[in-house]
Amino acid sequence: MYSTVIELKKNVSKESLARLRKIAEGAFVNRAGNVRNSSNEPYCLIFEGDEEAYPCLDLGVADLADMEGFRSQVASWKWLDYDEPGENCDILKVYAEPVY
Repeated sequence: MYSTVIELKKNVSKESLARLRKIAEGAFVNRAGNVRNSSNEPYCLIFEGDEEAYPCLDLGVADLADMEGFRSQVASWKWLDYDEPGENCDILKVYAEPVY
């Protein structure tokens, strides 16, 4: 089982919050499948699935992380692999590192 948990900053306005949630939810509807947000919390988005959902989750994370302005509105963003905890990571930290 895999999941990505996105905590948006609490100071994001209600208008921006609605826009960011729509953008994030759209990123997980992609050519690899469709994974829905399972969180009921307004500032938290959780997308999770099994091995079959992995490609969709992976593409969704990459699309969002590369989207200009999205990461700056995120307080915390985790990738969780329940079968291989050593693969867990902080998405914000991963995408902050320069690629040479």
